Amino acid sequence: MAAILNFENQQQALSYLNAYHCIGRSNTNVDMVINSPEISRTHAIIEWKDKQWFIRDLSTNGTWVNNYKLLKDQPHKLQVDDNVFFGQANAHGLLVKDLTGPENMLLAVESSGNTSANSPIILSDFNILPSEEQAEIALFYVHSKGQWYKEHLIDSDGRAYPVENFDKLFFDNKSWQLKLNNESEKTLPLATPKLLASQIKYRFNLSRDEETTELNLITDEEKLSLSDKAHHYLTLSLARHKDTDARKGVEADSQGWILPEIIAKELGYDITLFNTQVCRAKKQFREVFKGACDGDELIERKGKKIRFAGSYYRIYKGNDLIVNQGQDKVSLTVMHG
Repeated sequence: MAAILNFENQQQALSYLNAYHCIGRSNTNVDMVINSPEISRTHAIIEWKDKQWFIRDLSTNGTWVNNYKLLKDQPHKLQVDDNVFFGQANAHGLLVKDLTGPENMLLAVESSGNTSANSPIILSDFNILPSEEQAEIALFYVHSKGQWYKEHLIDSDGRAYPVENFDKLFFDNKSWQLKLNNESEKTLPLATPKLLASQIKYRFNLSRDEETTELNLITDEEKLSLSDKAHHYLTLSLARHKDTDARKGVEADSQGWILPEIIAKELGYDITLFNTQVCRAKKQFREVFKGACDGDELIERKGKKIRFAGSYYRIYKGNDLIVNQGQDKVSLTVMHG
């Protein structure tokens, strides 16, 4: 999380760099404003390129790094502790404090309404906030849509709302502002091709006392064995409801849809814990499939209802096969680990 310190206000908190960070006099299209007539509207750009930070001068009156005046529009690699000046040597400037890569983060909003760069929350692609133990909000990025979403875990409908850069979120009795580096996200390739729910086979290994649930996942490319997790039993319970509808002859598109309140009551969960377990399941699916699916394809929501999206799934209770949906020829080999 690359950071700079403005020489003109050294009491101010550090500023974190965007992947494409503009500096200049304009109040509308730059990230660091220097209000002085000798500063150009867009004076210089600091950008993340080839895993390094570079600065380019775009100005009339020049940019210096330490005592070196930059050639106009020529990238110059930055180093930690570089002094950068704009307009004239030793005038308006900044100190380079950190040059790690750009990060998506949440910045605390102070009572004055300004953001504080102290102790930001660094975001992964899927976050349960403020923690999995005290879950209030899920904040996640859907690669297939190129969009960030928030989900209030105390809501029974589990609706995901799109969020944008600079949007405010409230959790842990605090306000937070979203700071995104979309330039880096747009170039993030998927590690594997898109994976559909219909391309995954599931085997749930349920103990006879239903205290432990292991889940095996099979695709055309790999076999994965996931050890016992509480959220596997939730996924299994959703699969059981889908199987019940299938046995009744309900059409495939209508199978398995159920209100969260009903299945949460069956599991003995309050609605916040239920939604948290759903998020944990989706997060693990995203991780084990290395971004090839976003999790929403595997546990679906529509309106106020939720369902398991798998087409091929088996449930074993001990050694007994109690649910078998999908083609009989599909091999779901017992795996351990």
